[in-house]
Amino acid sequence: MPDRLLVSPRGLRLLPALAAALCPLSAPAATPVRPPVVSYTIEVSLDPATHQLEGKERLTWRNPSADTVHELLFHTYLNAFKNNRSTFMRESGGKPRGEEAGGKPGDWGWIDVLSIRTRDGTELRPEAAYVRPDGNDIFDETVLSVPLPSPVAPNGEIALDIKFKAKLPKIFARTGFVRDYHLVGQWFPKLGVYEPAGMRGRPAGGWNCHAFHANSEFYADFGDYDVTLDVPTNYVVGATGRRTAGTKQGGRTRYRYVQNDVHDFAWTADPNFVVHEFRFDPVTDVPESWIAGAAQELGMPEAELSLKPVAVRVLLQPNHARARDRYALSARQGLAFYGLWYGAYPYETLTVVDPPDDGQGSGGMEYPTFITGGTFGIPLRWPFDRVPVVEDVTIHEFGHQYWYGMVGSNEFEEAWLDEGINTDSEYRAMSLAFGPRQVNLPGGIGFDLSSLAHSDYARLPNLDPIRRFAWRFASGNHYGVNSYPKVGLLLAQLKHDLGPRDFARAERAYFQEWSFRHPSTEDFFAVFERVCRRDLSTYRVNLVDGTARLDWSVVSARTQRREADEGVFDGAKGRETKKEAGSTSGLYDTVVLFGNLGEWSHAAKARLVFRDGAVVDRDLPAEARWVRLTTAYTSKLAWAAVDPDRDNAWDGNRENDSKVLGTGKGLADTGGRAAAVKTFGWVSYVVGLFTQILWALA
Repeated sequence: MPDRLLVSPRGLRLLPALAAALCPLSAPAATPVRPPVVSYTIEVSLDPATHQLEGKERLTWRNPSADTVHELLFHTYLNAFKNNRSTFMRESGGKPRGEEAGGKPGDWGWIDVLSIRTRDGTELRPEAAYVRPDGNDIFDETVLSVPLPSPVAPNGEIALDIKFKAKLPKIFARTGFVRDYHLVGQWFPKLGVYEPAGMRGRPAGGWNCHAFHANSEFYADFGDYDVTLDVPTNYVVGATGRRTAGTKQGGRTRYRYVQNDVHDFAWTADPNFVVHEFRFDPVTDVPESWIAGAAQELGMPEAELSLKPVAVRVLLQPNHARARDRYALSARQGLAFYGLWYGAYPYETLTVVDPPDDGQGSGGMEYPTFITGGTFGIPLRWPFDRVPVVEDVTIHEFGHQYWYGMVGSNEFEEAWLDEGINTDSEYRAMSLAFGPRQVNLPGGIGFDLSSLAHSDYARLPNLDPIRRFAWRFASGNHYGVNSYPKVGLLLAQLKHDLGPRDFARAERAYFQEWSFRHPSTEDFFAVFERVCRRDLSTYRVNLVDGTARLDWSVVSARTQRREADEGVFDGAKGRETKKEAGSTSGLYDTVVLFGNLGEWSHAAKARLVFRDGAVVDRDLPAEARWVRLTTAYTSKLAWAAVDPDRDNAWDGNRENDSKVLGTGKGLADTGGRAAAVKTFGWVSYVVGLFTQILWALA
């Protein structure tokens, strides 16, 4: 059928074609720095009656720069829970992640650094002082500056012996206790990261050691940990790394855990844990279809995708027995997906902790080789047991072993490189594991996670870019959506635009090259541009560092019968007058106006569906502000839509993507599902409103 395309002056250039040639995946995978920048040997005892810790820490720090360093900066995270004047408590109002801080005297937490001695016995604690690196609250005590009597020379090292005492808070934000359950995270004096000039774009070397903010997580150097935990013998213990010893003495047991090449250490103790142990076996636990799919998408031989066995330990609450197999299966799925697409999990162990119902504030959290899940009574019972909450949380938190655990992004400053990339990986893993609709509800209702992410993105006021210091977002809601689902949509858009194979190869290259390193946003895009041979600055400038949105819409649509010729016409036979009253030509004139109401320029597909079932697809050029499609055809228009296949994940408004004028045959049979595109938009609105309320409460 004939048609013509009118384009605004802005639309004279088409989107550049993808490069056909592919370059090699990457340089050889990064290996851990040897000797490590930092190493910790810690001995700590737990008093479960008072929920207090007593510890001593032997620390060795190696200056990674050409600078002479005159002070050390330590994180003392537990002081965030010391009182209501800390930066964390003031920013969160005592209600981060939906959990509320307790108001009883025993609910507060703190850490006291009692002594800091050099190996020659010089005591440094009297000169140490709490500092506010972000200009934050004057009462905040989460960063401790320790001046050195003798500076650390370039590439030199210093060794310190530290004594500390700590009190765990009642759990409401990641760490603490409830009854006999203890989740011990961010619990010891921990060095910040000294960044040499050039690292992550720094003009000059210096410490990167931010205060503990309500919306931020963590950033630390990779190192070696040797930790001994002293607990009552009846307590079941899980921790980062491999257990090498367990010695009983006088009603208590000392467990030793060792792990190299990680940047944190967390542990848990609870006498009520039910232990479920198994071994992830790549031969039996990795679906053959996954192996074949990864090999095809990455363009790699299956033999090069070999994975390693892993000892997995699930610490389960007694009343969560129904979740046991779900935890185990999703841990296997995480090890398989992330291992195939990015690289084999390099550690020997993985511990999965199931928090109690009243300790969910510690759920959904990640530490090296150690994650916490999340469930409670309702998701384990019909009909909600069909919603894969346990699985999604477990896969997401396991994914942080890659995006955070091995690629050590700065979560204070560029949370999207951790949470966002992992959100995209989580969506892909869940799609493989559960099919195109990962969330299935009673009555046949279901959603895919990307659609739920879009509802969050579409309903959020567009105030912040993706890259922003975590505490500088407009709200915790804006931090959450910009760091998680919005990035999932960004990467889905990139995957469509680059093609699944190029995208997969670039993402694997990024992981391989930046494992055991600290990348920046610029490093991410540099790898993608090199592997894909394409300039991606429009994505970085507009979508990561800017707030531009895409919003192709159907502005107007009309279709009407064309009348027969009437009037004076000049032709080969001369001039003649035509008039046939009441007659028509048998054709219908259709005019549809498409417009990009957003700020970001990007191509889209337009679809016209006529009542006789005929379908016309046309490409709308990237730089067009508007496009008018006109056609003459023997059938009326049934409906028009832009981006009908949902290729543009970044499109911010789905409700203006279609206009329905009537029904007919084939795709024009919109009678019972008129404007399914728009109908889903309203469903997204309701879901988005609900999730926005949850984000706001969190």
